[in-house]
Amino acid sequence: TDTDNVVAVGQAIGASDVSKLTSPVAVLTTSDIHARNQSVVADLLRTVPGLAVSQNGGAGSLTQIRLRGAEANHIVVIIDGVEVSNPSDGAFDFGGLRNEDIVKIEVLRGEQSALYGSDAVGGVINIITRAGNTIESWRASVEGGSRDTLEGQISATIPLGDAALSINGNAFTTDGFDVSGLGGEKDGADSTTLRLGLNKLEVGPIDFSAKFATSELKVESDQQLNGRLENTPDTSTRLNTKIRIDGQFDLIGFENLVRYSQNQDKISSVATATDFDLSTFQSSIRRDPNTNAIITNEGGSLTKRKNASWIAKRDFANYHELTVVGEYEREEYEFTGNPDVPNIENYSLVADYKFDKDDIIFTGSARQDINDTFADATTWRVGAGYNFKWEGRLRGSVGTGVKNPTLIELFGFVPESRFIGNPNLEPEKSIGFSLGYEQKFNSLKVSLDYFSSSLNDEIVTPFDPETGTFPASNLSSKSSREGFELALNWAALKTLKFYGSASLLNSEQDDLEEIRRPNFLASATATWTPIDSLALTVNVDHNGEQLDTDFATFQNVELDAFTLVGANARFNISENVALTLRGSNLLDESYQEIVGFASPGRAVFGGLELDF
Repeated sequence: TDTDNVVAVGQAIGASDVSKLTSPVAVLTTSDIHARNQSVVADLLRTVPGLAVSQNGGAGSLTQIRLRGAEANHIVVIIDGVEVSNPSDGAFDFGGLRNEDIVKIEVLRGEQSALYGSDAVGGVINIITRAGNTIESWRASVEGGSRDTLEGQISATIPLGDAALSINGNAFTTDGFDVSGLGGEKDGADSTTLRLGLNKLEVGPIDFSAKFATSELKVESDQQLNGRLENTPDTSTRLNTKIRIDGQFDLIGFENLVRYSQNQDKISSVATATDFDLSTFQSSIRRDPNTNAIITNEGGSLTKRKNASWIAKRDFANYHELTVVGEYEREEYEFTGNPDVPNIENYSLVADYKFDKDDIIFTGSARQDINDTFADATTWRVGAGYNFKWEGRLRGSVGTGVKNPTLIELFGFVPESRFIGNPNLEPEKSIGFSLGYEQKFNSLKVSLDYFSSSLNDEIVTPFDPETGTFPASNLSSKSSREGFELALNWAALKTLKFYGSASLLNSEQDDLEEIRRPNFLASATATWTPIDSLALTVNVDHNGEQLDTDFATFQNVELDAFTLVGANARFNISENVALTLRGSNLLDESYQEIVGFASPGRAVFGGLELDF
């Protein structure tokens, strides 16, 4: 987990050297995560080339990721082998994902549906926690600071013969700040997480592993009324449960992995208001007997994704590798007022081939999805790479992506809302290519990638002023995206390390710029270790100008560029005890990532870590 040369993403089973991949991959190792010491994964991901973050408030609030200009639901997000996006809207909310238990993050960019199926239009994010550890260890930490924030966690890996049991618990609370920026009540958040893992349990010829995780996130927020943010005591609670069971074994020369996984989200919310025209609001309305607040919407949803797969891989003649995958997936959705939404099922068959001889790499993948609710889909991807003798490497790939209609887009949201589902929607289809070159100069590593892709049958929910609704439909025109991504990693001295990235993006629909896609992104992180016991890190993340939609006028507005500066100091009192001091948004930049939502100001946090 502390190397960026070996990754699990990019193949259905096992791991491989980064030099064997034909698509660009960004890796955040354990050392990288410790150096920046940021509390949430979304802030760590700002370092990835081509990746933009959109957050509507403070800690725990809805946080979306866009990669290479693709939509937030065009990315497959995997945590410990479980796909975690919510089937209702197809996106994963990074707002409650904290980094205390995470040891590695891998981001594979470009169309990857041939291997990963629906959603992998922009790429794949693979997140690995300590739940897979097998080496005995004990770790605990506590951190507190600005906004009455407090976080504590404890984790352990306990050997059980040749197997191991891993345990992690995390608790977080913060008073937050007023996300409306109107000087009203603060909008805080609370979360708890428990992760359990059973690893390398040998039963006869089968090597079993299992993972269970549960988390609860409660977030306070302000509501958008008539398109404007108002101070309201809104709350939402999300209970997430993840299960994964693996069995690995060898059979007739094939390495096999049989897996079952399930991801479940139970979301409940209470939306309130204090002063607005009730006659114009379509909802069931009542007053809270305790606060006398007008409750405009009170409901919940339950979504499940169940996945079962059989993966088999075999090497032939030293330099041929073939992987075949059979997969079944079922998505279920229930919400308040309409529990009878149809379930979605699909079957998939995948073949993945790799040729690796001397300095030449060739890859090819094909996938057939058989869907019961909408059109079947065939996706493919081919790639090639060549390693030069002067430590340079050329890589390129072309492939297709698919995004199936979500349950909301097919069947609507809740009866009181104005989203109109369309059961006749077609899947979104993307085709794109990427060409990159990577060069090493002793302690300096530089890579540059160019990409271009187009999206057909894009699903949109535009506002219809005549009916006051948001009907779902497929666009007949194409959406185009292209850009450049630069990444570098430099061990300048034995005591100084630097890594950074910069990205240019042009993303258009009908020759018009698309919203929430900055045209320029840049990030830099420098870590200085003057003595073995002290590490000092400074990080700078720049987000360029971008468009967003003002829902008061339904017109696009331009959001200003902003730069976030942070710092972290880590002092090792002993081999097992460390003190940390970190600051975020040290220049106290005032900015917006989404229209109307205020940003967190300067903050300072101190912590204690025990590691045995």
